[in-house]
Amino acid sequence: MGSKNPRVLLVSPLPPPAGGISTWTHKYVEWADLNDVEVALVNIAVTGKRARRINAGRRLADEFGRTLLILLDLLLKLRGFMPDIVHLNTPCSQFGIVRDFVCAFIVRAHKIPLIVNYHCNIEDQVGMVRLSRFFLRKMSELACLNLVLNEGSMLFLQKQTKKEVEILPNFIEEDYVRQDDKHIAAAITTVVFVGHVQRTKGVIDIISVARHFHALTFLLAGPISDEIMQIEIPSNVSLLGPLDSAQVRELLLRSDFFLFPTYTEGFSNALLEAMAAGLPVITTSVGANWEMIEEFGGILVNSGDPAGIVSAITKISDIAVREKASQWNVKKVIGFYSREAVMYKLMNIYRAVLLK
Repeated sequence: MGSKNPRVLLVSPLPPPAGGISTWTHKYVEWADLNDVEVALVNIAVTGKRARRINAGRRLADEFGRTLLILLDLLLKLRGFMPDIVHLNTPCSQFGIVRDFVCAFIVRAHKIPLIVNYHCNIEDQVGMVRLSRFFLRKMSELACLNLVLNEGSMLFLQKQTKKEVEILPNFIEEDYVRQDDKHIAAAITTVVFVGHVQRTKGVIDIISVARHFHALTFLLAGPISDEIMQIEIPSNVSLLGPLDSAQVRELLLRSDFFLFPTYTEGFSNALLEAMAAGLPVITTSVGANWEMIEEFGGILVNSGDPAGIVSAITKISDIAVREKASQWNVKKVIGFYSREAVMYKLMNIYRAVLLK
């Protein structure tokens, strides 16, 4: 990789629970081990009921205790590991952004270069919350460089800070990307969704749409929220619950297209995996979704628009549309989102910050 790799202190969550940012952390650490990059980790993962069940209630006492342990671990590793640079991943949550600001303040008090990586769609998470926006501005000013997942977040953050903002997408391992052309069936039969099975992911819309397509099977994989468990589910919708990565991969490979009508997104790993599997996509134009599939990898619809999804399914039933979208998605993933390419870019970002 050229010049000496920096020693990195990564402040980020590991699984459990599984999710976009924790999966990113696991794959980052795995890559670092394979490429002689020294990394120490301050694990900021949620604990207790929140680690076992999505949308579980938050107890302030638990959060306060967890935050103290995180800050103590950060202080110990700043002094014991002596990193060249600190990479802080923030999910931009209302409570978490205050903790992450304190982490950033401690890092800069130790005069160590800091990169803050926002794993969210920033405007959706903090745009209307004055206190969160305050801590966002303060944290972004402490950073030597701010990394975001999509263009919308970049434009929003640039209005909040004078510091540099750059887009760094999520990544996928090269061996996850299919090597052959996907067989495209003449008629669609199986629709797949992967993610948290909850309202903000558009699952209510999927259930509504399923009632219009009795001949199609809708397979929904992922942790199921209590709200969805209370809804009457059509017989052509299957809630599969959480699956491991191999099961998700198999599910994607045997489906006809990926339906992902999410209301908010930073950069979706589930969408990235679907593209890598050669699936045509119907998704909403939020977060990085539209940057990922552009006008070639599928069809974009508005959030909360079941009628728009019904129309999109009719369009994507055309085998020629699905063949072109499938091939384009695989090429897009190989060219822009492989783990090697993104991590190479990130290592060069580290070196550029250290040279300033």
